[in-house]
Amino acid sequence: MTLKPAILPTVQEIQILHQHLTTLATLPETHAPVLSVFLDLYQHQDALRAKFAQWAVSARIAVKQDQRQMFDTSRAEVDSVLRQVWPDTIKSLAIFSRAGDHPLLTVMPFSATMDNHFHVDSLPAIFPLVQLKDRFHRFVVAICTEESSRIFEITLGSVSEEILAKRPEIRQRVGREWTREHYHQSKRENDRRFLRDQAELISNLMGKRGHNHLILAGHPRNVSALRSALPKEIEARVSDTLRQAPNGNDHSVVLEQAIEAFIEIEQLESQNTVQRLNEQFRRGGLACIGVEDTREALHLCAVSELVISEEMTVAVREELVKAATAQNIPIEVCEGDELLNHHGGVGCLLRFRMDFMKNVTQA
Repeated sequence: MTLKPAILPTVQEIQILHQHLTTLATLPETHAPVLSVFLDLYQHQDALRAKFAQWAVSARIAVKQDQRQMFDTSRAEVDSVLRQVWPDTIKSLAIFSRAGDHPLLTVMPFSATMDNHFHVDSLPAIFPLVQLKDRFHRFVVAICTEESSRIFEITLGSVSEEILAKRPEIRQRVGREWTREHYHQSKRENDRRFLRDQAELISNLMGKRGHNHLILAGHPRNVSALRSALPKEIEARVSDTLRQAPNGNDHSVVLEQAIEAFIEIEQLESQNTVQRLNEQFRRGGLACIGVEDTREALHLCAVSELVISEEMTVAVREELVKAATAQNIPIEVCEGDELLNHHGGVGCLLRFRMDFMKNVTQA
């Protein structure tokens, strides 16, 4: 068994994204304006610089006169970043710049795409990063054959880590030093050890990375044996099984099917979250909908998950996602939900009833 140590940037991106989101959500407000710049690097950088320059001319007029020198300093910092040459693997950039007594320059490159967006305010705009985090799906694929098992970690459709477990070759020893009976006995022991090793590798990887989804692929007999060897808490995270074995050493077709299956799983989970919110709200359960009620629930630390629409007002959206991020609350970004949009575009699932907490605080 060998563990390939090479980890692609996408794994680091997830860690960096989580760290920066928390920092930006809790950034103290100062008199200096913060420039939040999100760029899609599929476009030519000259065109992006021109778009940013055009926006900056109008944005400078909108800030207070005593803030314009600090705005100019921050703009120069962003211009400097835009002049850098980025490798082809980098598809987008998030840049946060602030001058003044508490300067800030945070540059976050991603291998995923983001829409162009420019924003200036006293606090950073983080919703585009929340959207990106919502799409930063990771899962594990284990492809089982008679001879070997390949375990892949998938991030945004990229293989970020691969573990190869190979069965020790014992068949060639038959007829030389082992009898047929010895061979079958050793094979059974080897099979059990092989499955234990695979289960341990999968458990360690999923525990280390915090994965909640595992897809098993290969011959049904091999898949069934591996599933039976998994610890119960890992077996419960098996999201799908694919009856598809690799073509020799080419695992690409199986991985493509696994990615497609996982996208369907994620879309269904998102729909289920919104449906659960609607059902809880309609029967007066652990949910609330609307800006004011959601704001109050966040204030009372009663929220278990924030569900927010892409279409809602930018300023309020930023306020609520910052509050949720600061409390490390999961955020589900959705679009087109009729009930949610009718009530301002936001709602949340609750940890407890808010009237209970109100009674406690008033007592």
